[in-house]
Amino acid sequence: MTAEPTTVELAEQIERMSAQLDLIVAETIAQKQAREKWVELSDTLVPVTRGAMDMATRELDDLSDEVTADDLVRFARTAARSLPKLEALMAQLDSLSELLHTLNSLSGAAMGKATEVLAVADDKGYFAFAREGSKIADRVVTEFSEEDVRALGDNVVTILNAVKEMTQPEVMGLVQRTAISVQDVEETHMEPPSMFALLKQMRDPQTRRGLARVMTMLHTVGEEHPSTPTEEGK
Repeated sequence: MTAEPTTVELAEQIERMSAQLDLIVAETIAQKQAREKWVELSDTLVPVTRGAMDMATRELDDLSDEVTADDLVRFARTAARSLPKLEALMAQLDSLSELLHTLNSLSGAAMGKATEVLAVADDKGYFAFAREGSKIADRVVTEFSEEDVRALGDNVVTILNAVKEMTQPEVMGLVQRTAISVQDVEETHMEPPSMFALLKQMRDPQTRRGLARVMTMLHTVGEEHPSTPTEEGK
């Protein structure tokens, strides 16, 4: 025979059944709340969906004279056939974006380097020299006429040849020695030499050599040009 449950066992069974009923009630309440939320959401979305459908219907009615179902089907087929091209275009756009990013990085570095070079040039005085050079150019433009510039162009070869001869090492050395000698004479107080002292200096070979060069130079300056009117009339 099966033993009858004791009072303690009955109490435990009742407690377990009560806990299960609590779980069932909680699950029922949760499902009810979920249904209520869905009802509220549907009540909210139905007017919006109805309005969207009404708008779509009106737009399609307006386009019915211009766009037909065949047009929509043809557009869908064209879009489907164009998918590979669109995919390739998107890949090109990605490559272009990477290229632009690289160029942006390079341009930033180039701008930094250019800024550094310009700062060094400013410190060395290039910009100040350019400003003063522009002032010189303004003076040349304002003080020389068109005829003067034309005459300069006609004689520019002669001028350059003269500058070339003047920049020879021998000529530059002579000019430098002369400048130093004149500067020494200006800085040192000298009494006027006597005639005897001048005659004594004439015995110096370098003095005689210098006088010979001065005389030759004076002879060259005084020499008439072969094409002058004086010689043509002889």
